[in-house]
Amino acid sequence: MAILYLLINAFAYHGEVMLVRHYGKKYGAGGFLFNGVICLFAMIFFIVSDTGGFHFPKGLWVYGIINAILYAAGFYYAFVAYRLGNYLITHTIAGMSFVFPIFYGLFFLGERQNYMTYLALTCTFTSFFLSLYNRYRKEKSKKNATEKTTLSFAWLVATLITLVSNGFISIVAKMQQAKLGTGINNEYMIITLSGATLFLLVIGFVKERKDLRRTFIQGGAYGAAAGLLNGIKNGANLASIALLPLSLLTPLRTAIKTPLNILVGIFIYKEKYTPLQYVSIGLGILAGILMQAAKYV
Repeated sequence: MAILYLLINAFAYHGEVMLVRHYGKKYGAGGFLFNGVICLFAMIFFIVSDTGGFHFPKGLWVYGIINAILYAAGFYYAFVAYRLGNYLITHTIAGMSFVFPIFYGLFFLGERQNYMTYLALTCTFTSFFLSLYNRYRKEKSKKNATEKTTLSFAWLVATLITLVSNGFISIVAKMQQAKLGTGINNEYMIITLSGATLFLLVIGFVKERKDLRRTFIQGGAYGAAAGLLNGIKNGANLASIALLPLSLLTPLRTAIKTPLNILVGIFIYKEKYTPLQYVSIGLGILAGILMQAAKYV
């Protein structure tokens, strides 16, 4: 069942990314406001999909507010980092956020794994770095020999905050479930996304007031659809967190997403890939198989 949730998470993630990318390329106005709309509709998904009635225990508000800050910071500082710095380097550093939950599970939760799991982890990391290495070679070949990439201190701070924020989202969710159980996932995400929505919209109204009407007219449908997919993605993620240890869940999710990233590029965006990237796909699939086999060793 956990694999099904991870597959739902991966496909919803790609649907959201493609909608956001299409909006950005076609219109590109109101980044904060647009992301605020996404968070708003993601919150609506958790309100509508709740079936057991709403229950907000006092302890939940602490975790929900912390997670709201992480979500809002992830959205906001990712926007800043990609605006100020090189896309490839920013993506590479921010993408390493998956390391935090792995080591938190292994060293702080005492999650024990067998040799098959560690072999799968090795395949996952190798697949991830092969994908990044090929992107680096492709980007480098496009640059002139005299071109230099300037990375400011503001970019570094924004990128590191994005890295830490994204890395700790799964950790906080696991802590919340361990303390309060898995029956209030919807309430947890309602608090999280309402806080993130408020943060992003307030910034948007201050910084992007001139784009307000245009953003909601042009991006309303894109933001609503992306927000619903974001809700599905996060709902599946919380369900999988409840079923698997973090040290296993995070690399397995990466193992599924890495080859899917490349396949989307091949079949949707008609991109060309190198032999090493096909090896990356194979290693990602192998990691998923080894993770499943590890349960029977």
